[in-house]
Amino acid sequence: MKKRTLASAVAAALVCSMALSACGGGGGAATTTAAGTTVAATTAAAGGASGTTAEKVDTGRAGYDWIANNVPKLTDEKVTYKIAVQQETSQIDYNNIEFFKELEKATNVHIEFQCFPVSGYNEQKNLMLATGDYPDAFMGYACLSMADLNQYGPMGVFIPVEDLIAQYCPNYQKVLEDNPTLVGLSQAFDGHTYSWGDINDSPSRDWPDNLYINKTWLDNLGLEIPTTMEEYYNVLKAFKEQDANGNGDPNDEIPYTFFSYQHINGYGGFFGAYGEAEAFNAAGGTLNHFIVNDNDEVVYLPLTEEYKTAIRELRKFVTDGLWDRDGFVQTMDQYNGKLANPTPIVGSAYTWGPTSFAADCADQYVAITPLKATADSAPAKVHHRRNHISINATGFSITNKCKNTELLAQWVDLLYNDVISILAYQGIERITAIDEDGTVHYNEANEPDGTSFSTYVKNTNAFDGVPKNMSMTNRYEKMVMETVTDKKMEVTLSIYANQPQSLTLPSMNFTEEENQVINDIGKSCQTWVEQKQNEWLLNEGHDIDTEWDAYVEQLNKYNVQTFIDTMQQAYDRTIGK
Repeated sequence: MKKRTLASAVAAALVCSMALSACGGGGGAATTTAAGTTVAATTAAAGGASGTTAEKVDTGRAGYDWIANNVPKLTDEKVTYKIAVQQETSQIDYNNIEFFKELEKATNVHIEFQCFPVSGYNEQKNLMLATGDYPDAFMGYACLSMADLNQYGPMGVFIPVEDLIAQYCPNYQKVLEDNPTLVGLSQAFDGHTYSWGDINDSPSRDWPDNLYINKTWLDNLGLEIPTTMEEYYNVLKAFKEQDANGNGDPNDEIPYTFFSYQHINGYGGFFGAYGEAEAFNAAGGTLNHFIVNDNDEVVYLPLTEEYKTAIRELRKFVTDGLWDRDGFVQTMDQYNGKLANPTPIVGSAYTWGPTSFAADCADQYVAITPLKATADSAPAKVHHRRNHISINATGFSITNKCKNTELLAQWVDLLYNDVISILAYQGIERITAIDEDGTVHYNEANEPDGTSFSTYVKNTNAFDGVPKNMSMTNRYEKMVMETVTDKKMEVTLSIYANQPQSLTLPSMNFTEEENQVINDIGKSCQTWVEQKQNEWLLNEGHDIDTEWDAYVEQLNKYNVQTFIDTMQQAYDRTIGK
């Protein structure tokens, strides 16, 4: 990676976001906001603490020092804002997070976080908005929905921020340029934008369902890793009949288990062998069964011949006892319990990664390339949900209680700087170094008490609760983990990123009329599709070939084309088509 100086690579970008003239003002001049707050338009140079001193701060704590040396003071007088956030059960109070403490020292902006537990948050939020007892801003992609902004934005509770973004937020403008979908997602129906968005792009999240198989069981039976659904069928049959775990009991193995209608642990990935991978989120989910093709056309998979073929082929696995029939009804706890059994009883499963299995036997399981239908078939497509999970329209919104909106906009824009996004997301305590090109190095070893680094980060930092630009570049080129290999990331990048893709719909902003269609026609269609899918897979006196025409006819009676057209309309609007 080519090295650059901090002054040119990072500080310049920060200065742009600080100056009230959007990089057009004088170096040392001060500007007064409409609310009367004096904001210093300082020049942040490498080695100048907050851009105001000549000596470089060096405490031996890389993350702390970087903020002190590269984030300019935003205001001469300390200004306080009250911001509402959601606090996870095990997460510390946001007011005690080290990153925000150091950011305050540099910027002179104090945030008084109002932390609300995730459980019951929506009720608390609705009460605040209804009574007018709300803070200056809401932070975190889950704190507000587009429905909230569509309802309360035109009422004046939330202020439009498009002009603030244009004038004071060059970092976020770059995010919008790199993620044009976010522009449409963030725009309310009255044409205004009431929020900064959130980017959390990760292979782990983009390809959540990875297929694992017990390699030890394969070795015990002298079998090779399967590459086709035909070979997979034979492997699972051997697992079922030949005492694969070697304990003398040929009847205690579960060849394959799953958690029905779930995007990580379900069976939607198998459909990719026959055309398009199924996009499950939850039973009855609005976006289930939809994908977007290369022409930006919304496709409803349950009407396709490929879907019909997949159901026909997968039914054989169920009826021959190779799929765990409990998977159609079991809870997530029951599913997880089977995978985590100290003595392996599951031969194969779609799951997040090897950490899903018991620690003592996790190394028995290996991720395998998504299975083709036959040796002569095209490579299988994989369920890719970047559109749905990695780009969120809501990350930060300002209310009409805020008196210094220009200053708060500049503070928010800091969070979209590449380096600061990483620091806000992962924390500053465990950083070992920050290179001149902005690459951040972390010590990812477990805590002394055995707590994993990922758990430590989630508990002691804002993590997903802060607006950010965690792009693929920032996550995998600008953030380096020095001690622990991310096996999930290795699998997704080496296997799933290279497969043909079935792209899901994004989380879209629906009009009132569209919601009526979705909640009426859409719900009827989704319920019918999932009822028939279960019947056909379980083969309870039902056959997809003999019932297909009647099934399609019923979908037409439900007005399925209106459902599809509505989703297409919302998608076109979202992407600005």
